[in-house]
Amino acid sequence: MADKVVKKYFENMPYGDDSKVNEIHGKRNQQVIDDFVSSLVRNYDKAMAEGDKIRAGKFYGAVTKIKTDLDNLKSIKEEFAMNYGGGVGGKNLFSNYTDLTWDRSFWTEQGTISFDQNMNILLTVPNQNEEEVTKKIEDITENWVIKGDGENTYMTMQQDAVKQRNNIGKPLDFDVDYAVSNLLAENDNWKSFVSDKIGGRYFLQDYMNDNADYLMNMGAAAENILQLDAFNPEIDNRLHEYFANRIRKSFNPDYMTKKETQEADKLIEKGKAKEEEVNKKQKEENNKES
Repeated sequence: MADKVVKKYFENMPYGDDSKVNEIHGKRNQQVIDDFVSSLVRNYDKAMAEGDKIRAGKFYGAVTKIKTDLDNLKSIKEEFAMNYGGGVGGKNLFSNYTDLTWDRSFWTEQGTISFDQNMNILLTVPNQNEEEVTKKIEDITENWVIKGDGENTYMTMQQDAVKQRNNIGKPLDFDVDYAVSNLLAENDNWKSFVSDKIGGRYFLQDYMNDNADYLMNMGAAAENILQLDAFNPEIDNRLHEYFANRIRKSFNPDYMTKKETQEADKLIEKGKAKEEEVNKKQKEENNKES
């Protein structure tokens, strides 16, 4: 579902803070909820009329549970709406790391609500392959990643490094590797750093450009090392090196990574070989003339 469709829905949503929890998921789902709860209430009334307080208590507990779950579901919808368009200028606060395919459909009333035998609410939407994806309430926010202050913290580090350029002969007053390592680990910032624009640049875009030949030679196997989770700093060092080296270059524009040094050496050697070849040919021509 297109981003503009989702935002338009929330801009024109016919529900307010005073809306009932059974009303905010569309007429069809409201009818399903009302019918199910009414059935439980009828069974509760019947059990009470028969003097079966134990059985009545079970139905009462089921109704109470569903009410609590619907309250939670309403809160999650409000949270989604706030994160989706609650940033500065209405910007989306969700990281690109988050797959919002299911959320975009369900929160715009494209999903269905049902109940399992344990009175758990089941939330279902069709995916692009027309297969149904069902979640319980506790599953919804499990993989949400919200952009935090990670980028601001990183940019402060980078700006600090630029300011210290003029301290000739003095190293940076902070440990780059230690600072970057802590930043990526804090609140799982690495998930945003691997997928979102940080300081005007996308890590993955730069990584693919810098390693184009290597990735091409890998063929289909390259997909495995380009999966977002493959860059988790706990198992891989590429993300750390990238952001640490950006700070080092901010401090010293002439700084070169090991790879860049090797490439520079190759160019120098290639240049020397070319120069030697030219000198050799010139010498041979001079000998012929003499």
